[in-house]
Amino acid sequence: MSIFSILRHNLGHGSRTRKPDDLPPRAAPFRGLIEQDPTLCTGCRNCSYVCSPKAIQFDDTGELALEWAYAADQCCFCGLCVMYCPTQALSNNGVLPQVGHDQSALHFTNEVPYHSCISCGTQMIPIPAQAAAKFFGEVTENTEELRLMCHECRRRAASEKIRDAFITGEKS
Repeated sequence: MSIFSILRHNLGHGSRTRKPDDLPPRAAPFRGLIEQDPTLCTGCRNCSYVCSPKAIQFDDTGELALEWAYAADQCCFCGLCVMYCPTQALSNNGVLPQVGHDQSALHFTNEVPYHSCISCGTQMIPIPAQAAAKFFGEVTENTEELRLMCHECRRRAASEKIRDAFITGEKS
């Protein structure tokens, strides 16, 4: 086949470039944009840790809330952040980012509000009720108290419970 026959063949078929609204078909397990539910987030930073392109960042300089920031233009859509989120605060449903010149539309932020620890009063993010049920088993008054404590007060309460069990000889 000569170069002229290849050129005639290619020129006769027209353009093969897709337009922005003509998206190619994608496989069913494509993950897409990350969405965060701030009511389920505990600020554990697992998502930021496993995100190799650093598309997820946390800013804890605010006094009232922890800021979760997601840059879709840096995301490789691997889904590791969703997989490693212990409270299922992150999800993805296959929505693709919009193609365009406005990069600010690809940056999302959410605020996860701080609460006061019921024991010591320090600012912290409580464990969500659904996650507490998953971690502690059945929800009781004690687990409801534990989820509203900071990690240091939870550790102290658990130590006191173990100590009391040894002293009294009771099983928990």
